[in-house]
Amino acid sequence: MSDTFLSMTDSLSKYRRADLKDEDGKNLIEDLYVDPLENNLILKSMLKDNTTLLMGRKGTGKSTIINRFQHEVRKSDKKLSLYIDVKALFEQSKKSYFTLNTVDIGLSPEDSDRLSLYVYFIEKIIDEIKNEINVCVFKSAFEKIFKKSGITEKKFHERLNQLFTSVKMPYFVDLTASNHITKHEEDKVSKNKDSSIQFELGASKLSLSGGTKESSQNESLESKQFTRVLGRFFDIIGFMNNLKNLLREIPIETVFICLDDMSEIDKDSMEVFTDFIIGPLNNLSDEFFKFKISLYPGRDYLPSIDRQKVKTHCLDYYDLYSAGSVDKVEDSAIKYTKRLLEARFNYYFKGIDLNNFFDLNQVESIEEYYKLLFQISANVPRIIGKVLEISLQKTNGFEKKINRNILQESARQHYKNDIEFVLTKSEYIEYKSYNETFEKFHLLDLLKKLISKAISNKKHIGSSSAKIFSQYTSNTAPSNYLYVAEDLEDILKTLEFNFFMTKFSQQKDKDGESISIFSLNYGLCVENNIIFDEKSDRKFRIERVFDVNKIVADWMRGSQELCCLSCGELYDITKKEVFIDHKIPCLKCQGVVTLRSIIDEDQKIKIERNIRIPMKEFEILNVLKYKNSLTATELGDELDRKYQSINHSIGNNSKISHYEFIERKEISKKPYFSLSTKGEAYLNGQDIDPSKIN
Repeated sequence: MSDTFLSMTDSLSKYRRADLKDEDGKNLIEDLYVDPLENNLILKSMLKDNTTLLMGRKGTGKSTIINRFQHEVRKSDKKLSLYIDVKALFEQSKKSYFTLNTVDIGLSPEDSDRLSLYVYFIEKIIDEIKNEINVCVFKSAFEKIFKKSGITEKKFHERLNQLFTSVKMPYFVDLTASNHITKHEEDKVSKNKDSSIQFELGASKLSLSGGTKESSQNESLESKQFTRVLGRFFDIIGFMNNLKNLLREIPIETVFICLDDMSEIDKDSMEVFTDFIIGPLNNLSDEFFKFKISLYPGRDYLPSIDRQKVKTHCLDYYDLYSAGSVDKVEDSAIKYTKRLLEARFNYYFKGIDLNNFFDLNQVESIEEYYKLLFQISANVPRIIGKVLEISLQKTNGFEKKINRNILQESARQHYKNDIEFVLTKSEYIEYKSYNETFEKFHLLDLLKKLISKAISNKKHIGSSSAKIFSQYTSNTAPSNYLYVAEDLEDILKTLEFNFFMTKFSQQKDKDGESISIFSLNYGLCVENNIIFDEKSDRKFRIERVFDVNKIVADWMRGSQELCCLSCGELYDITKKEVFIDHKIPCLKCQGVVTLRSIIDEDQKIKIERNIRIPMKEFEILNVLKYKNSLTATELGDELDRKYQSINHSIGNNSKISHYEFIERKEISKKPYFSLSTKGEAYLNGQDIDPSKIN
């Protein structure tokens, strides 16, 4: 029974974009899918012929919804559904793209490198569209269509190959930089004089050359400029029209392109991708191409998409259920947890009652466990799966049933295993800049302040004589809530994105001002002996004791500075809106003014003394710390990554291999990876000096 239970938790917790299948190869998506809304409303919305955005944190079920949607569309012989893993393709592009052959063209080496990356990335996207069409069209459901349409499979295949070959055969063209690099003031960082760029392109070679006058300066290109330059490499509009005409001959009425993990690529690359591929296909194809896109909250850079013309579903529970009734958000979320668990248990344990797995002696009914799992997981299926898997271990294979204490301790362990390290191990992680590194340090400082406030609130509530607190003692007082003014909510978004907290509700405080109420992570609360509120009283959570506006405001002033990137001039941080929101340049040199993290020199020395490794490699060490001996595929399941990405992170060129932090062993002709003694020492903060490890 424990093996079956583990299979069930795997189906919830592990990333599986590929179709869920049983041992006989049967697709299980229809059996296991549970829509976040009653009556499959999100699935029904997805099936409409429009572009749809799925917004949510990791593990909220975006890929599962896309999987279920594709499964349904593929029953049709009039529609195609193509799947593109944007993150995986972008990672492949970064590892293997060619470098353009450049002469002095007024572009910095960094911009030439970025242009090369974008060209290769667009090629990979085009190749993937072709692969997906081949997979979807040349299958049994379409065999009869070829007979009726007047075009044979062979002829269709020939024309398809020709079409995809021609889109990647750019032509020779002269570009004038004054038209394409300095065309718009808002697109450039520094002005350039007269210069010319020549692209010589062909099926077998690609070169870039040009000349500049002495007055020219190196240019830092922005996203819109890269998009215009890419137009000289690929005739995307012609490609779109030709592909549409060919597919209509079959006849296909609509093509849905599903873009998964799009938020994993950087903002500039996402803007270029959106402007160059998504915008034209979505806006100019006579409703033929439509997109289904999964995105992270706050990372939805889609400049070419009119957001009023697309349907957006926010999957984080407050955003999802407050659209119905704010007062019933928690009830709706708990009902989803119940439906999700019952569907999984019914499939994996046919005929066995759910009560057989949970100890009902401590609770009035199984409903209390549904509520507890909602509170622990914030309604994220992946977290539910991980917590239940840990719970299974703590029952010793069901020698005893799962109870409240086991679930609470499992929540604490999940927090320690999968969440805490994002901030507590920043000095060991290789970020792009000190600014990014210190952003993590400052966020950890803010988190510590909020935890300290919650601990203090517990004592305050327990000793208070106020009537609303009269039922509590210092040992029982809930203090998991905190609230900020609505305009400060964005400051907490990074902590929320990484599951240190979750938005609980939007209410009015005692002064009638709109506030955003958050709840600290359940496992974090257990770790810090903070009591999690069971009653969810609206009046209780707006008590002034939970107001952290001053803490957040003081933290902002101490962690960030408003600075000109060019001359270093500092401005009062209260002027942030003037310089950033309204894009006012530096008053001294006309440079760009932005917020940056304040760097502590002592902390900087500590960082430089450590070995720092890429986040993707650190995540592997962190998984192997508590799940030893895994294959690359199993590591990918744990980390929401393809096995190719894992292989890159554990290969000979990776730092964790170079420093011998992992060990590789062959078991039954399969390579398994585990944490080495050096790796354990590194994670524990021992012997972190490189000279001591090598």
